[in-house]
Amino acid sequence: MSNPAIETSTTEPEMASRTDMPLTGVFEVQNSTVGNVPEGCVEVNTSSLSNQYPDDPVSQEAFLTLASIYSGVLVPVFFLIGVSSNSVNMIVFYKHGLRERFNLCVFALAFCDAIYMCGIFLTYVQFPNSLIVKALTSPETTTLGPVMRAVFDYNLMGLIGFHSASQLISAIVACERCYCVVQPLKSHTVLSTKTMAGIIFIVCVPAVAGYYVLAARWNLGCTIDSATGSITFVAKASSFSLQNRQLVHTLNSVLYGFPLPALCITTVAVMTIITILKLKQMTRWREDTSTARTLSTKEVALTRMLVGTSILFMVCTTPQIALFIAGLFVPGLKLGLSYHHTYRVGIKVYETAALINSSFNFLVYYKFGTKFRETVNKMFHCATNRDSKQTAEHQTNTFTHTQG
Repeated sequence: MSNPAIETSTTEPEMASRTDMPLTGVFEVQNSTVGNVPEGCVEVNTSSLSNQYPDDPVSQEAFLTLASIYSGVLVPVFFLIGVSSNSVNMIVFYKHGLRERFNLCVFALAFCDAIYMCGIFLTYVQFPNSLIVKALTSPETTTLGPVMRAVFDYNLMGLIGFHSASQLISAIVACERCYCVVQPLKSHTVLSTKTMAGIIFIVCVPAVAGYYVLAARWNLGCTIDSATGSITFVAKASSFSLQNRQLVHTLNSVLYGFPLPALCITTVAVMTIITILKLKQMTRWREDTSTARTLSTKEVALTRMLVGTSILFMVCTTPQIALFIAGLFVPGLKLGLSYHHTYRVGIKVYETAALINSSFNFLVYYKFGTKFRETVNKMFHCATNRDSKQTAEHQTNTFTHTQG
């Protein structure tokens, strides 16, 4: 998955060879005078960049408007929904017991999704083009807020790597459910909870660590347009990127490019199809004979719930795969080429789909998981009853005091 905050105006090799290459239009803050210039700003002339891609149906201004809505509206909304829903997911599955393999898997999935949402929010909360920042700051503002600086100084964009971990866990969960359906008698003895915890750890830690390495390729700098006096905060290639070009290219192209999501969505699709077909077969066997090997009612409910999350995962991962495939047939659909802005719009579309996938598993769990639904209802019902009881006691005490 490409870095959502870093979308270059040039190709990756060009970025790797030039430390002064700005990300035009990404971190742009207008300054009315040239006198108040941040120290270290590099003077450039970017007045003609809006006409840099004449064949692109999406203009730079249109993309910047879309980016403002994405960072200022969609990201905060999904952050609130995603962190809240995944927190409830973790609480419920913790209550159900992490010694059970299934609970451990979905707990880890919710944890990764929650951390990913935090990473996205930190990256965009003080994004200069955000509608929120524009509303809270003056046009003369020429400095980035402390959160945005911390994102670069402390490499907080590495938290976005938890999305790759989430994709891998989704594939692991699909495999686990398929194995339980195909081999219901062996699944509990061959694949223990400790083994599953080890698999999740071994797979997810490198995925997250690798993204921290990839995020270290950027430094924060600024440029000033000599023609307009516009101050632009930009991400530029760091010394680490220049010294480790092959490592950065491998991670960006192989681990976080097309292969990883393609592998995950293929695995989830195949395992889900096998699981559905096997469940139907078991249903027919159960109707024909009472001695057929079958799953318990609990296992069937869990399997249906995981089939729902798998379908959500496949639908939300498809835009990322589709954008890559489209680039194979449309040569100009790449960063820095003819349809540069159109490609960036495509990136925003699949990033939005990723936010949906990380936010709405709760609805699937609640719809198909009987035990999950009962636990959630009990949690909030108890809270409601407690509040109602306190309100009633307060009203009674008030009435008694008034009568006295």
